[in-house]
Amino acid sequence: MSSSYTFPAGVPVNPVRPIPDGEAPISIFGYIPNRAFAIVALVTFCVAVLGHTYYLARIRGTRTFQALMAFGALCEVVGYAARLSASKNAFIVVKFVVQYFFIVVAPVFFQAAFYIALADALRLLEGGGRTLLGFNPKILVAVMITADVVTTIVQICGAALIGVAESSTYRDGKSSTVTSDQANDILLAGLSLQTASFLAFLILLAVCISRSRKTSIAARLPGRFTAILFLASLLVFLRTTFRLAETAEGVFSYASRTEPLFACLEYLPVILAVLLFMAFPLYKLLPHASHALSDPEQHRFDMQAETSNVSNPTLVQPGSKLADGK
Repeated sequence: MSSSYTFPAGVPVNPVRPIPDGEAPISIFGYIPNRAFAIVALVTFCVAVLGHTYYLARIRGTRTFQALMAFGALCEVVGYAARLSASKNAFIVVKFVVQYFFIVVAPVFFQAAFYIALADALRLLEGGGRTLLGFNPKILVAVMITADVVTTIVQICGAALIGVAESSTYRDGKSSTVTSDQANDILLAGLSLQTASFLAFLILLAVCISRSRKTSIAARLPGRFTAILFLASLLVFLRTTFRLAETAEGVFSYASRTEPLFACLEYLPVILAVLLFMAFPLYKLLPHASHALSDPEQHRFDMQAETSNVSNPTLVQPGSKLADGK
């Protein structure tokens, strides 16, 4: 490691010499992850996984939505488990990479769930929702999910290159093929495109809500559904905007070195959005409430219906005629 290179101010330095393989000379987090915060995040996202998995198993009509929400929450669990492990040793590079990958990827599944929720709600309306959206809702889902996948891949590549560049610089005093500033620009580009695409979704959602208020009841989105979806989307958008601002400041900036900002603007908005749809499940918000129960539940319902039909049999006296005269 070059003795002429100055470490970033305030960033924890690895006290072990020589630096073990797989470890960085400094914490790429920019701080030592707080153990208590990691535990709280881990527990709350575990609750979210259980809640959305319950709806996934019980309700057939919203299983795609619930599967995306449950899997996204599971990604958060893996990410915060890696942060919890990193609280013991924040210099192991793979722990940073794992937590970053899963915490960045998770909102992509939540956003996809939001797109599908809006598309499903529009599909149940008169005209399939085309009068509100202006085009087939399936196109919205396909375009938005594709944009999220591409921009997330760009972000992950940028973050990985930052880790490689910083580790190489501080360990050997040599620059890698891609500098940390260049890698940060790649990450920034991915975040900028993701923010722009999700902003476009919010605008389309607002347009649908506005048009819905001016149409007939048969072509109108339910108010509680739009309120919950818009609020959850705003919360996730807040998280994405924070990530964009953090990255724009540069590597080891104040925002990236301040874990309370991460807790308030990354963890909190996302968990609130996820728990919001757990408290108000989609099958209760969508119009017509036509989502079937799972097979065992439906079987019990059918049996109850059959029992009620024969509970009051018609008694016919010997020699009497039926009402139809036969």
